[in-house]
Amino acid sequence: MRKIFTCLVVAYGATCLPASAADLILRPSLQPAPYRQAPAAAAYWTGPYAGVGGGFSWSDARGTLSGLGSDDTDFDGANATLFAGYNRQMGNIVVGLEGDASYSWGKRSFPTGLGFDYDLGSDWSGSLRGRLGYSAGNALFYVTGGAAVANVYARTHNISVSDTLFGYTVGAGLDYAFTDNVFGRLEYRYTGYPDQDAVDDLASLAGVDAKIKMHNHAVKAGIGVKF
Repeated sequence: MRKIFTCLVVAYGATCLPASAADLILRPSLQPAPYRQAPAAAAYWTGPYAGVGGGFSWSDARGTLSGLGSDDTDFDGANATLFAGYNRQMGNIVVGLEGDASYSWGKRSFPTGLGFDYDLGSDWSGSLRGRLGYSAGNALFYVTGGAAVANVYARTHNISVSDTLFGYTVGAGLDYAFTDNVFGRLEYRYTGYPDQDAVDDLASLAGVDAKIKMHNHAVKAGIGVKF
């Protein structure tokens, strides 16, 4: 009996072994799925934002007095800026509206011949502009243009004469998103203030017509927060 069972077990194992081996060959081995990193989400620019910046501007002004001719003056200096706006993104296209206010340290001093100097310059300006941009991942390339306003002044001791000029501004720049809410900015702008009447009251007292025009080039860098 023992020999019979031994023979049966051996015979059964012999017949099953090839089938088991075939199963092992045909059965696919389990392999871990390859790791694929999810692509980084593109910056989404829709929404309000605000920021601060600074840079340098190169300004030139021409003043004209009737009967006395005209004179050019340049005054360059650093500036600081606050800006705020709203963007709307449609695919890769971004449109927006932005306003800014700047303070400039650009001025030039001239001797009066009376033992003291007077300063000529422009210390504040602002603009309201439209923006049109193209979003490429975290980078937003844009052009901008709109209305501009600034002052121009002459000051000495406790005497100050100033006027407000109105003009236009155009430029281009790059916003780059560091996080979902924080972005950096680099921008160039040209601003022009065409011929316009200046210091009307003082000119009337002097019996002359006074006109002034001004333009400047500015390069600025800044950082903003998207809300």
